[in-house]
Amino acid sequence: MKIKYLYVVLFCLALSLSPVRAQTLIPIPDTLSGPVIDLTLQHGSREFFSGTQTATLGYNGAYLGPTLILQRGQVVKLNVHNLLGDTTTTHWHGLHVAPNNDGGPHTIIMDGETWSPSFTVMDQAAMYWYHPHLHGKTLKQVVKGAAGLILVRDAEEQALNLPRNYGVDDIPLIFQFQTFDNQRQIVLNDEMDNTVLVNGTVNGMVSVPAQVVRLRLLNASSHRVFRFGFAGNEAFNQIGGDGGLLDAPVQLTRLTLGPGERAEILVDFSGKEGQTLFFKTFGNELPQGFPGGPAMMGMQLGPLDNTSFQVLQINVTTQTANPVTTMPAALINNTVWSQTGAGTRSFGLTAQPMMSTTNFFINGLKFDMETVNFSTGLDKTEVWTITNQTMMAHPFHVHGNSFFILQKNGAAPPANERGRKDVVLVPPMNGSVKIVMKFEDFADPDMPYMYHCHILSHEDNGMMGQFTVTAAASGTRNPGAGKLIISPNPVGDMLFFEAPEEPDGNMTILLFDDLGRAVTEKQVWTNGHSGMIETGSLPLGIYAVQVKSGVKIFRGTFLKL
Repeated sequence: MKIKYLYVVLFCLALSLSPVRAQTLIPIPDTLSGPVIDLTLQHGSREFFSGTQTATLGYNGAYLGPTLILQRGQVVKLNVHNLLGDTTTTHWHGLHVAPNNDGGPHTIIMDGETWSPSFTVMDQAAMYWYHPHLHGKTLKQVVKGAAGLILVRDAEEQALNLPRNYGVDDIPLIFQFQTFDNQRQIVLNDEMDNTVLVNGTVNGMVSVPAQVVRLRLLNASSHRVFRFGFAGNEAFNQIGGDGGLLDAPVQLTRLTLGPGERAEILVDFSGKEGQTLFFKTFGNELPQGFPGGPAMMGMQLGPLDNTSFQVLQINVTTQTANPVTTMPAALINNTVWSQTGAGTRSFGLTAQPMMSTTNFFINGLKFDMETVNFSTGLDKTEVWTITNQTMMAHPFHVHGNSFFILQKNGAAPPANERGRKDVVLVPPMNGSVKIVMKFEDFADPDMPYMYHCHILSHEDNGMMGQFTVTAAASGTRNPGAGKLIISPNPVGDMLFFEAPEEPDGNMTILLFDDLGRAVTEKQVWTNGHSGMIETGSLPLGIYAVQVKSGVKIFRGTFLKL
């Protein structure tokens, strides 16, 4: 194993120390819009390095996916076709949707099947994204390219004088640290990232007009933090974050984004026609324990860690016909939910052993598909305090609901983090973050939302929990899951189950082991509410069973003897 790592390190150094290679124009993802959008998750290949094809995954193509353009208030139906030869899900990261539409690990799309959630877009104008979220397979599928952007537009944002000519003065940028081996294939080991891709391109460049340009940034890496800035400390203005615009632009020379975080920035390229600027990441400026920066004791440094280097070349060209040439003084009014009467919760991020950099827990627990960690109520406001007792920073993500950051390490958050968020980077070594959120619009006593670290290897290894939102008597309930009656239990060679209500048709059954891995997937034909499945070949242990029929999902657990 040590020899293998040494070989990878030497290859990484060869890449980083080789002469400057030609820059490549980055592609701008195609767009899809309208009331019905079709996405196909499939295998592909991409020539990241000249003369070599790399095996990849993508939506509607070989790598990454199209940008979905949605309008606040519209009803959209999303048909996700799975052609992976494996199970998957698709999560609409950051969107405020019901838990059965969220695309978390419970909403499994079988190979060859199509999942078709339909919902009203309720989010503020911002950049969101979509990616697989099947427990134990998220790293494998996202790192190989299964991800795409979502742009939500609304009337409030459209009333502002902002760049929004997609791909011209409003440019989406998907940044990924990746590990390539000496055959130029993607390695599912995010500890040794040796390359940065921008929109799936190595050594990328982009052309922008000599005017105010909007850059939309996504850190789609599995593991590492970016600290963005221009060579020469060129100033820029952040106007938005994960879930919407800020109250006003915030001038910066550095911007830190953890995995899953997004930001919108305005850069004034006026008067720079013919010039070339260099967008960089300054890993050497990150605090200790932030992946990509200097390591704490026991943490392994990758070949690009604790260094600064160019991630994108920007060539300035002529102005467009109707350029934006000024920065807005104000944007929108964000109203933070009142803490008066709010409930409180505490989340402790820990490692075992204490110095571990791979084995993490939330409140001492690993994720269990069949365990709901807590329940809250519809219309309830809660203040969460997340304390990180580990040696590294963790990006903490909450599904289905945006939040506002109240404090970081006991102080008010920086101005550029005072808008709506769905990921927050929790500092290491007893660092803490306090957030507030309100659970509006959706309740389901059976189908949960997730909360987890967005370092994908940590998430896949169980650094995740789940919660439900329950409705008051007058609240809204969305179709969710029911409890299966299983007999006998413990189970021998045959499992018999009965659903609590009439199924919609043929049932698909999945069995999961105690690590959350799918071990059996098949369609079963039933007699009314009941059905059966052979279990004789299963090893001894505890299993979760999920039965899906149309939009209905039923669950249970059993012991195999």
